[in-house]
Amino acid sequence: MNPTTTPKTWTKTADRPLRSAWRSAGVWLLARFMGVPVPWQAVHQRDGRALLAYEHQRLLALGAAGEAVPPVLAFDGHSLVTGDIGRTFDHIVNETPLPQRLPLMCAAAEDLAGFHARGHWHGGAQARNLTWDGQRFARMDFEEPLYPAMPLNQVQLYDALQLLMSYARFLESMGPGAVRDVLQAYRSASVRAFAARGVTPPDLPSFIQRLMSRLRTVQRVLHAVPRLRESREAMRLRIVLDGMAAFTAQHTGH
Repeated sequence: MNPTTTPKTWTKTADRPLRSAWRSAGVWLLARFMGVPVPWQAVHQRDGRALLAYEHQRLLALGAAGEAVPPVLAFDGHSLVTGDIGRTFDHIVNETPLPQRLPLMCAAAEDLAGFHARGHWHGGAQARNLTWDGQRFARMDFEEPLYPAMPLNQVQLYDALQLLMSYARFLESMGPGAVRDVLQAYRSASVRAFAARGVTPPDLPSFIQRLMSRLRTVQRVLHAVPRLRESREAMRLRIVLDGMAAFTAQHTGH
């Protein structure tokens, strides 16, 4: 006789540690530096109950729209209990053989583009907030109230950037071509999916072009400090910038 197993659940409470004012300032300054107009009130976490209620409503709305998100099992204003949706995508990619990683990473970018075309946004699109069961991607962690404080297309571009940058440790061994391929996967899928709905997609090439000049400033700072010049962070940034340059060259002709 097989033992009875209880489905895994996750509980998030209103009294969990929130992002400190200093960390909030860091997130806000970094986003602003990158050209993403994230409002201060969207990143400064002060009210755990309000954040939990916000995430609860987003999960209900996305679930009702047919999106793959954790099912809400219980909510009482102080605790949010959700069902498990599997192992996180960053762990899956890490365990995937090298030749198979890039197609999987591009597939996640394409899936994000489809999610955006259906009128949605994530707000925390890093690989750690995705799962994949071999057939379908799912998303979790929706407590960042970025929209409507920011325009929808800006939040969607921020999603695409979050996903790309969360791949940095994998892209380091793949080179700039992989960065270009991930960006192109999102862009191509976005153009197709938005066109099918008669809507203009977010302008990823222009966004990346503007971002590159800001990231080059960071690169120059790292290069000016001998102990950082050959650091892993500097190497990853160099690969990301070269890949971004290759991507924008495809769309600007230079």
